[in-house]
Amino acid sequence: MKKIAILLGLSLLVSMGMQAQKNKRTSAYMYNKNGEYKKAKEVIDVAILHEKTMHDAKTWLYRGEIYYNIAVSEDAEVKGLSENAADIAFESFINVKKYDPKNTYEGELALNLYNLTNLYYKLAGEGYNNRDYDVAINGYINVVAISELEGRYDTTAAFYAGMSGVWADNQEVATKYLEKCIEMDYNDARIYKFYSKSVKQLGDTTKALQVIEKGRLKYPDDLSLMLELAQIYLETGNNDKLREALLSAIDADKENPNLYLILGQTYDNDGEYEKALEYYQKTIDLGGENSSVYYNIGAIYSNEGKAYLDEAKDLPLNEVTKYEELVEKGNVELKQAMPYFEKALELDPNDKYSVLALKNIYIQLKMNDKLKELNDSN
Repeated sequence: MKKIAILLGLSLLVSMGMQAQKNKRTSAYMYNKNGEYKKAKEVIDVAILHEKTMHDAKTWLYRGEIYYNIAVSEDAEVKGLSENAADIAFESFINVKKYDPKNTYEGELALNLYNLTNLYYKLAGEGYNNRDYDVAINGYINVVAISELEGRYDTTAAFYAGMSGVWADNQEVATKYLEKCIEMDYNDARIYKFYSKSVKQLGDTTKALQVIEKGRLKYPDDLSLMLELAQIYLETGNNDKLREALLSAIDADKENPNLYLILGQTYDNDGEYEKALEYYQKTIDLGGENSSVYYNIGAIYSNEGKAYLDEAKDLPLNEVTKYEELVEKGNVELKQAMPYFEKALELDPNDKYSVLALKNIYIQLKMNDKLKELNDSN
């Protein structure tokens, strides 16, 4: 009898302990209901750690609701109760699902997750607009996680998570979520452009090219994808493919001087100077006030002039007539180059290459006043 009495006593103590913890949980619920969030937090923080209530879905439900209310409060004192209240609320709701195999709280959980989704969208949107991309990433990633918890996938949140990763220079986040958007057939051409950029920054140029080419198939008229494709070909030195991409881009945007400038550079690099000059001039005609285009034109004429002068220097001393002819041809080319270098220097006063080119021209053409003026200003 004595042993039975002891066991009954222990059983009673356990029951009383469990009831005490349930009473605390109920108190937390009432404090939360009455807007006494500080007290509600203090009580639920104890209940959630006690072995008698820590595996109970209702405890986690109350905890999630309390921390959600802290997160959305406009009272600075209440909001200061927890720096990451929204994330703690989400963690709590995940555990509601974990400890509720019979879905007893399915309705309450769905409503709470809906409210939390809206909160995360709000926080993420504010972070994105304020360029606080770490905040944006956290918010959008959690919206995606909530959607997955509910058996769906929020592609809009995934898109902005990926874009936030791009702007935050977090290529792992960018590639993960933008790739998922492509898998889910999210309708936005920017996905392919920025996913390609992120993959390229991770060192996989081959995959970056594949991504852009896939995007071009889906969005054949999208200029940004044409330009990104051209950029990859430019970086990899594939001039033939680069020209194809640039010509496609020009068909879509005939008034863009930068496209003609880059196209001119491809011909310049291959020594096709007439074609290069044609596209450089088109750049200028379209208002491309870029020091590079003027320098490049000047360099073509200057290099041609230098070739004549070098040939003249190599002649035997008795070939005076031919020497004078070659020098004259060289000087004509330098005179053509001169105004372009001067314009390049006007547009970019710090362009040391134009300064050096002009000094050589002024010396060759014996333009001492010009040379002095240039030396005085540099």
